[in-house]
Amino acid sequence: MKTGRILDFFGIHDIKQISEIKVGHINTTYLVTCSGGKYILQSLNRSIFSNPDIVMRNISFIGKAFENKREIAVPQYLVGNSGNFTEYDGEIWRAYKYIENYGEYSHYVHGYAAGRFLKIVNSCDFEFGTPIAELHDFDLTDIPKRNIHGDTKADNIIFGEKPAVIDFDTAMRGYICADYGDMIRSVTTEKFDLTAVREVTRGFADGVGGIITDGEKNSLYLGIILIMTELAERYRGGVKNFPNKTPKQCLERYEQLKLHLDLIHSHEKEIVNIINEYFA
Repeated sequence: MKTGRILDFFGIHDIKQISEIKVGHINTTYLVTCSGGKYILQSLNRSIFSNPDIVMRNISFIGKAFENKREIAVPQYLVGNSGNFTEYDGEIWRAYKYIENYGEYSHYVHGYAAGRFLKIVNSCDFEFGTPIAELHDFDLTDIPKRNIHGDTKADNIIFGEKPAVIDFDTAMRGYICADYGDMIRSVTTEKFDLTAVREVTRGFADGVGGIITDGEKNSLYLGIILIMTELAERYRGGVKNFPNKTPKQCLERYEQLKLHLDLIHSHEKEIVNIINEYFA
């Protein structure tokens, strides 16, 4: 089995079980259980990420930024003799220690973790590369570009012994409002709730710790609209953007996002008031 050979590269031995995790939209992911603990093994989808070296270099930067940080955690990617990934049979593979998720979901902690991630990665002397040229390709006047996560949905915040931020494939140079916007999109997808918006915003403001400018604050609501519009267009593009979805699923998600966007527009005043309250 080829996964066994790949695991050897990362020094993972005595395998007890390998099971596929079918929750992601793009990559192929396995949970590996061995005598030394649990690991995530993942194949990077090269049809989406045509520059895997940029993705993995960003991940290396993030690991260094968090070496002495205690507020939140990030995955510890394993390193072999040629770096933090290996190429096998035309595929790019990487592995990291599994983070157990046993905390209760909290909108405040979601916002705090995303905000603190931004503060930490923008306090270091490096800039992320851009893994997907057309992703979050907005042009906002007088708003600084920074290191951002690029995919701050709820699934990418793990509630373990302390909050952990995961999935850095879309880490890039971009606008902070994109990360804020994706959080709000995520927590209002199943049910629109201004309390959830308030708690995410409160946590985000506490986490980011005052690094954002007035211009960035004023762009936060716009970030929701930009992210949702972009995501709707990506779903309208179909399976080429989401290879683990069917054409029908992509179309259904596109229609859902249009309705969701209308709902966000109808609550613009309330959302802007919440932003102004916590970023006064």
